Amino acid sequence: MTRFLLAVGLVLSAATAFAQPYERLPEPDRDRDIRRDRDWRDWDDWPSRRDRDGVHLRILRDYRLESGATAREPVVVVGGSASIDGHVEDDVVVIGGRLRLGATAVVDGDVFTAGQDPIIDPKAQVKGKIDQAVVDLPAMNVDWGDMHMPVGWWRFASLGATVLRLGAVLTIALLLTVIAPGWIRSMAGRASSTASAGFLGAVAEVLFVPAIVLVCIALVISVIGIPLLAAIPVVIGFSALLWVGGFAAVAVALGARLRGSRGDQTSVPFVDLLTGFLAITGVSIIANFIGLAPGVLSPFGSLFSIAGLVIEYAAWTIGLGAALSTFASGRRTAPPPVPATA
Repeated sequence: MTRFLLAVGLVLSAATAFAQPYERLPEPDRDRDIRRDRDWRDWDDWPSRRDRDGVHLRILRDYRLESGATAREPVVVVGGSASIDGHVEDDVVVIGGRLRLGATAVVDGDVFTAGQDPIIDPKAQVKGKIDQAVVDLPAMNVDWGDMHMPVGWWRFASLGATVLRLGAVLTIALLLTVIAPGWIRSMAGRASSTASAGFLGAVAEVLFVPAIVLVCIALVISVIGIPLLAAIPVVIGFSALLWVGGFAAVAVALGARLRGSRGDQTSVPFVDLLTGFLAITGVSIIANFIGLAPGVLSPFGSLFSIAGLVIEYAAWTIGLGAALSTFASGRRTAPPPVPATA
């Protein structure tokens, strides 16, 4: 009975609530809010300006405005060049490329360039101010269809890639020297025999990829060996680690030789590693910095690049041979016995 009374009370209360007269809430002045928001954004937001559709943005691409054409939006080009012969009703910004304003060009806003020296025809009209930051870079252009790498950026990319590559190799070499100094000394002793280690390393470089391919084909044909394909990345990673260890051993042997000692007898492998590493890679580093210099030094940069490549290749090849010979022998190079004292 109590439940019945509660149910009736809820029904009556709901009916009372639904019987209340409907009052229409005042709608906000949307037009006023939109106008206020538009007025606030109009100061610093290009796409929100009246009669503007957005911005002409080009990244790693060139921009061209033909004579008689009109661009109502700002023109922004990053990593490319801009050639304007028409009418731009807003600003023009070119970063990392060259700006050219033809005789019929008209720019109602400001012009800003950061990169090469802009080419502005005396008859071109710029109603705003012109700001420029000129950076002379070596001349080098590479195109991939619509994608365009601007002049000189390849030199900076090459320097950055070299620094990253050498930094990673040096870090791994230092870790291997900390974890297994005896192994590094053993390989350094074998790296002293440059002829035999270099020959073994060259043979391994030639046969490594074909051997991996043949093993993969054999595992696929055998069907039951397909699961073993998952071990191929592990083998490749182990081989890369072994190769870096051999390179570290060559650096230690060279550093010890410069001190008048032997790599398998060094007591300061870290010092020898840093010294030898700098001696091996120094030419490549210098070549990258020469590449950033004016064009008159370009021939010297090419010569240094070739020399650095040859030196590094020789070091990697000798290191691979020393690492393989040490791994195959399964023993460390024993230091010469200490003469007994009376």
